[in-house]
Amino acid sequence: MGLYRYEAISEKGKKVTGAINADSLHDAKVKLIRRQIVAVKVDPFQETAVRLKGKDLLILTREMARLLHAGLPLFETLSALEEKYRGQKIHKLLLDLSDQVRGGLSFSKGLERHPETFDLLYLAMVANAEKTGKLAEALDEIGLLLTRRGKVRKQIVAALLYPALLSLFCCVVLSSLLFFVIPSLQELFEGRDLHPFTQIVFSCSRFACAMKGPIALLALMVVISLIYLGCTQKGRKIAIQWIAKLPGIRTLFAKIALVRFCRASATLLEGGIPLVAAFAQARGVMGHFGLEQVIARAEERLRQGEPLHVPFQDHPFIPPLVPRMLAIAQQGGRLPFMMQQIAEIYEDELESLLTHVAAMAQPILLLILGGLVGFVLLSVLLPLTDVSSFVT
Repeated sequence: MGLYRYEAISEKGKKVTGAINADSLHDAKVKLIRRQIVAVKVDPFQETAVRLKGKDLLILTREMARLLHAGLPLFETLSALEEKYRGQKIHKLLLDLSDQVRGGLSFSKGLERHPETFDLLYLAMVANAEKTGKLAEALDEIGLLLTRRGKVRKQIVAALLYPALLSLFCCVVLSSLLFFVIPSLQELFEGRDLHPFTQIVFSCSRFACAMKGPIALLALMVVISLIYLGCTQKGRKIAIQWIAKLPGIRTLFAKIALVRFCRASATLLEGGIPLVAAFAQARGVMGHFGLEQVIARAEERLRQGEPLHVPFQDHPFIPPLVPRMLAIAQQGGRLPFMMQQIAEIYEDELESLLTHVAAMAQPILLLILGGLVGFVLLSVLLPLTDVSSFVT
């Protein structure tokens, strides 16, 4: 049985769209006639990749959890949400999930058809919840994880957005001075002895004007590269890998990945997943190549029977407190609780670090950019002062 999408005319004369399950196109038309639906177009449902943003995915997860807590079966929950979001981008995803669940496929298998939206941790938690019958509770946990992940992302964006905008404004001001203002003043000071500051700025302006074509081409390439890195999934992965290699940013990204890993591991372990399998699934949501290799090696050593804390010792990406807490957790049998505590400790530390970086970066960047613009303006004002003195 397949899913067919139709366009019909309502009793009020308006065009409406919907979906119907049928064995064939002819069967779909017959069912629509029996329902007294005047269909003007019936086509097989074409699945298209739908990628939800973090906020949209969080809203969808919370709404599914609420409806399940209210006592609705899974198919009724998906059908209700499909009707609510009809005409929006998310509607195609809900339509496909409803069809898969109605056809007898498990919810987790239906989610696997949309890897652009649902990551490995999401799929693993849903699959485990289906075995225990606690899907609503699992969606609540996923909602909390998505909320914390979004909070960290907002803090990073807030810490980087202001310096980026300030740098862009400074580039616009400097370009205006070098390409327009200073060339118009060079004839005024031709043949005069100029201050060294003024000579440096005039030389930079002449060089910039002579290389106007290549500079414009370079600026265009930079803009295209930024659009590619910011608007495509592959580009974002490349940008994250580049940024993660910077000396100051590398430690920050490692802590973010460690927090993700610990929270994901704690949630999976609480769901009854074995240790090595939980680590393997949590490793898929870290987004840090270096730490992923560390966890992969730890999985191999755990299979060989080594204690849990040993693979995490003496590594630059792993804080010294982590192996010590893991050793205590293994002895006491409270590993999920300890992984949760590790995540909270370093999440608080990460939040404090981001706040400190944002507070320190803004005045430092203002001083640097203000100094550059002030140097250019001072170099222009110095000969003007000399000319006014000569006239006097």
